[in-house]
Amino acid sequence: NDFVILVRANEAANPFIRALERAEIPYQFLASRGLYAKPVILDIISYFKVLDNYNEDGALFRILNFPFLKIPAEEIMRITHYSRFKAKSIYEALESVSLISGLSRQTVANINFLLGMIKKHTNLAREKSVSEVLISFLKDSGYLKYLSDREEARDLDLINQFYKKVKRFEDSALEPSLRNFLQELLMEIESGEQGQLEFDPEAGPEVVKIMTIHSAKGLEFKYVFLVNMVDKRFPVIERREQIEIPQELIKEIIPKGDVHIQEERRLCYVAMTRAKKGLFFTSAQDYGGARKKKLSRFLVEMGFAKEPRKEENKSANLEIIKRKPEGKKIINIEKMPGMPEHFSFSQLAAFKKCPLQYKFAHILKVPVKGKVNFSFGKTMHNVLYRFVKLSIEGRETGQKGLFSNSKKEKEQNSIISFKELLKIYDQEWLDEWYQDKRQKEEYYKTGKKILKDFYERFSKNPPNVLSINGRPALEIPFKLKLGNDLLIGRIDRIDSLEGGAKIIDYKTGSFKEKLENKEQLLIYQIAAEKVFKIEPKELSYYYLEEGKEVSFLGSQKEKERQIEAILAEIEKIKKGDFTPTPGWQCKFCDFKDICEYRSNR
Repeated sequence: NDFVILVRANEAANPFIRALERAEIPYQFLASRGLYAKPVILDIISYFKVLDNYNEDGALFRILNFPFLKIPAEEIMRITHYSRFKAKSIYEALESVSLISGLSRQTVANINFLLGMIKKHTNLAREKSVSEVLISFLKDSGYLKYLSDREEARDLDLINQFYKKVKRFEDSALEPSLRNFLQELLMEIESGEQGQLEFDPEAGPEVVKIMTIHSAKGLEFKYVFLVNMVDKRFPVIERREQIEIPQELIKEIIPKGDVHIQEERRLCYVAMTRAKKGLFFTSAQDYGGARKKKLSRFLVEMGFAKEPRKEENKSANLEIIKRKPEGKKIINIEKMPGMPEHFSFSQLAAFKKCPLQYKFAHILKVPVKGKVNFSFGKTMHNVLYRFVKLSIEGRETGQKGLFSNSKKEKEQNSIISFKELLKIYDQEWLDEWYQDKRQKEEYYKTGKKILKDFYERFSKNPPNVLSINGRPALEIPFKLKLGNDLLIGRIDRIDSLEGGAKIIDYKTGSFKEKLENKEQLLIYQIAAEKVFKIEPKELSYYYLEEGKEVSFLGSQKEKERQIEAILAEIEKIKKGDFTPTPGWQCKFCDFKDICEYRSNR
């Protein structure tokens, strides 16, 4: 209780929480907000979601991981694999549990128990209030007993706080059903509400306290650690009001100077004065991202930055990763079921965005809802593949244009009609995952416009598509060996140019004039050179909606850096380092509803 770690924002506590857990130092995170992201509350919300909709795969995956169900991780992965292989929801897979190979009798019994409980509580939710469903779940599942047996006082307190939230809803709602409660709760979460947390900083066991600076006002501790003392984290970047009130309408006297920095400096002073005996500032150069962090301006003002920091030796950092904690069992991640046998650009991009997101998607293979842009993108790729392929075949067989004179006329005559192209479009159209009929119709119209423009450009100037092993280079797969690892992918199109080739990747997203991401095409360039023995002269992102291209060619240095980056990412994956990197991107993550590390920024 003598020690406190003070953070400027809740998200900053996560790495310290994980470090304390690894070191087996007891701690308590005392935040004023964040009830809905607590693991025990996420469990309850997930269960409520499944009662409302059996196809909530993410929620059901979290339920399968309930510790008291004791279903081994490798058996959960067998269930999710079966679900994906048979194109069923996880719930449908559980109903066919007897057909899933490799499950123990105990697991099958636990799943049947779970299914029976879900059906029972689904019926209960139609007739009874939310609080009754909650209590029944906690008792029937054994969750309450599990927490009580382990004397998990903090989790039991969190459940009581959530129960109060449920009761407040029941007192105010016209129809206090589980569905209405869930709708209100999810709207709160979607709007950024994290859930009020009640806590008494003086209560509880002997533990290291972690709290926000705001929460620490009025409290004192022997030793204070003030962390994340780097630029843009403390002081934080000012967030301006979306709708600013004109100064003429404000009656109060407005302070002069940079009000935001003044307020942040006062907050820093509050944090410093919580310490009775020892005050420690901490900062790091690397918090993720491309650039190293500068020291906080407050540390500079206090004279802590008279000499610039020395560059850290990267090999020293690697040594820290390699070191094994004494007395701990280290899991060989390479032997865990679900580890990929090969890698792809999309996998590496997911890992780069957030390693935990990668684990959910590619190791645990948690099923997720499809996305509109995936359905539309797949439709357009399939249509263009068939259209270009048929045009090439027509050119080669010479079925059309027998009486044409020039080569260009023959090429133009070999192209199928626009009417035939639209017929292919209808055949390939995927109408999955659109929000409603209106959205589906809008995308359908957009697709027709894209095809009309593409057809006109293609007809006027038919490209010379490269032939590889007697086949046109369309949707061409590759397997690229990098060291002991295999990188797979598929190139949309390769055109023949004088003295080389042009690699094209279709994009259905918005046009970006500035080239922000070279990685995907650099991988294709390397694959073309090493696998197909082709010398690319141009790499191009083709934005279908605007009919515009952004082109470049990777230098030798860029290709070498790309290979180094790929191998480094693969090495991290193989080591099982899936440390989450919460941030603004969490709001777009498929797994935000089951992730306790999610950020609400």
